[in-house]
Amino acid sequence: MSTPFQSAADEMKRIIQEKVEEIKNNPAMGEVLKLLQALNSMEDLMNEPRTSLAQVFDLQLETEPSQHTIRFDEFVGLTPLEAAKKYLKKMKEARPFPEIVEAINSGGGKVGSEDELKTSLSRSTLEVVKIGERYGLLEHYPQIKRGKKKRGRPPQNGEASQATNNDTTTVEDDGNKDDSNERQETE
Repeated sequence: MSTPFQSAADEMKRIIQEKVEEIKNNPAMGEVLKLLQALNSMEDLMNEPRTSLAQVFDLQLETEPSQHTIRFDEFVGLTPLEAAKKYLKKMKEARPFPEIVEAINSGGGKVGSEDELKTSLSRSTLEVVKIGERYGLLEHYPQIKRGKKKRGRPPQNGEASQATNNDTTTVEDDGNKDDSNERQETE
């Protein structure tokens, strides 16, 4: 049984399909498709995600990001955080957390605890940026400046403050660091 809404929707689909055929037959569209195919070949060679036709036309479709070509085995063997970062790199823009989880699962990854993944993403401040309820890779937001990863082992049990005190003490006193360390230890 066909409802008036169903009939109207079917007619709308038919009209849209006619318009799509007109556009496809336009020589300019053929040129765009050839150029896009060449671009996709170059992206494949560079191991970059392919640019879609929707991206070329700047179409912001709700269903497009979650259907972005994710191989069924893309995240197999990766930790949830590594898989999330790989997905965000591929998407090139901040994505909602539920979409990230869905993508990891559809790519063969195992999220385990969603809370742990959300915490890990939030703590990865040198690589990940949180924008509202979305997460993105910092490399896609060059206007956001954060510190670089430090090399070597991290300071332990107050070493950072002690090193800072030693540096300033060395400048201020006669250069005898042993005295300043003894003073700090007795304080």
